Amino acid sequence: MRTTIRSSVAIEGIGLHKGKPAKVVFRPAEGATGLRFLSPLFGDPLPALLSNVAGTVRGTNLTDGRSTIYTVEHLLSAAAGLGIDDLDIELTGEEPPAGDGSALPFASALYKAGFREKPGQERKSLQLKGRLEMRKGDVAYLAQPAAKGVFFKLTYDYPHQLVGRQTLEFALSPEEYLARVAPARTFGFSHELEALKKAGLALGGSLDNAVVITGTEILAKGGLRFADEFVRHKLLDLIGDLALTGLPLKDVYIEAERSGHAANVNFAKLLLEKAYL
Repeated sequence: MRTTIRSSVAIEGIGLHKGKPAKVVFRPAEGATGLRFLSPLFGDPLPALLSNVAGTVRGTNLTDGRSTIYTVEHLLSAAAGLGIDDLDIELTGEEPPAGDGSALPFASALYKAGFREKPGQERKSLQLKGRLEMRKGDVAYLAQPAAKGVFFKLTYDYPHQLVGRQTLEFALSPEEYLARVAPARTFGFSHELEALKKAGLALGGSLDNAVVITGTEILAKGGLRFADEFVRHKLLDLIGDLALTGLPLKDVYIEAERSGHAANVNFAKLLLEKAYL
C-alpha cells in the first residue's frame, strides 16, 4: 500500500549554493504520482526521476529541459528514508533551503506531518535477481538480494589526517534514518571554498549549514554530531540519489565505497536496468 503525508508543512531559509531566500512546502499527493517537484519554473509537475537529472556537481540537479532546480538530494533522502511513496514538493526559488546542512529539518517536518496509507494503490518496489557490481578506479558499488529489509555498508575514505577511513553499516527504517542518518551535515574542505564561490556555488554556505575541514581542524557548529558524521552524510546522499529510480528498495544489500552524486546516479541507473519490479 502506498503512503503520503497527512498534512502540508513548510520550511524557509537560504539556499546553500545560490545563497538566495528559499522555501519548500511538502504537500500530500492523492494519486500514485511518486516524488515530484512543483515550481513556478515548470509548467507541469517534475517527477524526481533519473531521466530528469541535469547535473551532479556538488549536488543533484533536475530539469524539465528548460529550467533547473538544484541540490534536491536532501529532500529526496528525507522522503525515501521515511518510506514516503507519493509527495508533492513545492519549491519557491531554484533550490531548497539549506537548513542546518542535513536532512533533519525536512525529515522532522515530514515525520510531524504524519503518514497516511492509501488503500487500493499498489506499492511496487525494486528487487534484485542477483549480484550487481559497478567499479571505476577507487569508487565501487555492490548490490545483492537480502533475506529481509534494506541494508547498507558505506565507506568514505579520504586522504586527510582529520578524516581517514570511516565505515558505517545500517539497516534502513524510518526511525533509524531519523536518528542516525538525517542529522549528518554536508561538509567540505576549506581549500575548495574559493573555487566553489568563483563557480557560483556555496554562496549561501556557512558554519550554520555545513562542516568545514581545514588543514588542522574541523569547524562544526556545536561540534560533530557523530564521530563518523562524514560517512553518514554520504549515506544520506546515496539514499536521496537512489530515490531517483522512482521505486523503493526491497530486500537488498548495498555496499558502496567513495560514493558521490555522479556515481550514485550511474549506479541507480544500473539498479533500475537490472532489477525486477
